[in-house]
Amino acid sequence: MSEPAPFDIAGLCAHPDDAELVMGGTLAREASKGRRLALVDLTRGESGSRGTPETRAAEAAEAARLLGVAHRESLGLPDAGLANVAEQKDTVVAAIRRLRPQVVILPHWKQRHPDHRVASELIYDASFLAGLKNYRPGLGTPFRPRKLVYALAVTDSSDVVPTFVVDVTPFWPQKLAAIAAFKSQFERPPGDTTTLALDRFREAVELHARRQGQRIGATYGESFVTKEVISVDSLMSLDVSSF
Repeated sequence: MSEPAPFDIAGLCAHPDDAELVMGGTLAREASKGRRLALVDLTRGESGSRGTPETRAAEAAEAARLLGVAHRESLGLPDAGLANVAEQKDTVVAAIRRLRPQVVILPHWKQRHPDHRVASELIYDASFLAGLKNYRPGLGTPFRPRKLVYALAVTDSSDVVPTFVVDVTPFWPQKLAAIAAFKSQFERPPGDTTTLALDRFREAVELHARRQGQRIGATYGESFVTKEVISVDSLMSLDVSSF
């Protein structure tokens, strides 16, 4: 049996709706260029205060469609129980070897939510292990992504300086539509008087995107960090003014 076509970019996050919040505009922008995109939710979000795994799965599929993502799946790891242990790492290794993305976007390691913080470490380790020829050959053909890109969190990254910012202004309505697809999370159910941080996420997303956009002279931006230095072909290609 032939292997499926590899993906250009894969976003791996802890929960359904995480990717839409931190990289939704960037994914939409890449999809508009014809990139083949995948999204992988490590968990089904079953421990969340609102919604059910089944509802969130349907919402995630719709959000992916709105962003132009070709493939989305959940690995079914335990929500509120992510751990950087061999069993969970191997589940991610198998996914990376199957999808074969050139670029992996993962959560930044500085996070308030334990699952997000652990996901960053777990995905990094699995991306490395996936390329080892003699590591768990039964999990698929060895493959290692060329680049890891860390997406900054909406609410936990005010002191993190991004390596680069993507102008997502033309794709802002698309990003908002993808977030809005998660009605179970971002719309308060009738009779529900519980106040959650989710209730103010629209404001937080808008504020974060405007701050990041301001860094590059755009209306809305999404910010990312790489652990490696980025090369520049020509000084004339540096397009953000110093003044």
